[in-house]
Amino acid sequence: MFPTTRENRLEPIPERSVHPFLRAPDLKECELYWISVSGFPPPAAQRTWLLDFFPRLSKMLADEQGLRGEFFFQQKNIVPVEQRFRKLAPELLPKLGLSRRPGAPLPPPPTKDQLEAGVRGEPFDIMSHMPDYCYWMRNPDAPKLIADFFGLGGASMFYLKPDPATTPPDVSVIDELQKAFPQMQWDKLKMMLNAGCASRDPFLAKSKKLFGEGLEADPVYDGLSYILPLLGTGDFFSQPEAERKKWFELFDLFWRESPPDKGIYIASKLPLEDPLHRVLQSMKEEGNVYPER
Repeated sequence: MFPTTRENRLEPIPERSVHPFLRAPDLKECELYWISVSGFPPPAAQRTWLLDFFPRLSKMLADEQGLRGEFFFQQKNIVPVEQRFRKLAPELLPKLGLSRRPGAPLPPPPTKDQLEAGVRGEPFDIMSHMPDYCYWMRNPDAPKLIADFFGLGGASMFYLKPDPATTPPDVSVIDELQKAFPQMQWDKLKMMLNAGCASRDPFLAKSKKLFGEGLEADPVYDGLSYILPLLGTGDFFSQPEAERKKWFELFDLFWRESPPDKGIYIASKLPLEDPLHRVLQSMKEEGNVYPER
């Protein structure tokens, strides 16, 4: 079980107690763990291990803390799986939002001269003018989502408590109609109802308030459904304490693929070391050892 509070540690962390993760020392607001990958996409053996680990982590957080995981994917990383994404979109029901580095402005649109140069075939990096949009996959089938989009450097999951506002309506009437009219696509209707309820989640508006400071006057702001913090491990040490605390006003824990860090990190305001150790130990006992090379 999780401890109820995260005490300040007075003794050294046992070496490799959460191996293959490394834990960052001296952070007060959270616990930060990092695991190395040999590139994005990672080698097949590493990807297989990680695809086993993260669903176990999600299950542990659900069972022991009652947390739900929400899956997000960066738009700039969608190109290698764009066809797959478009095919699955009616099932995933993606909702566009923004990921933002702390205090960063939105990139300026390209100038007329830059556009004309691009038309002439001259070098032009359109991606540098695009905000860091991301997709929230409103289908709650996290293991399937991870398997489809994990390993490209753009996946993340944010964990928070369920909210009554998102509870789907009673669909017993639909169940009865399905018996009478089996040819109808009732499952898709249920999926749409669930996605509509998910869109009532208070985290959407709260995320804009917390992470959209300074963007309120930008024309893009009002059309955004949500804003997520887009962080590298260095931000946990370089940002002021007040900024770091904001990240955990909305979420209890999150993980993100981070190509600049050459790995994946987990940040948690919950005491995570012992539960994480148990998940990793169970994998080792099953013979599932992380291939670090």
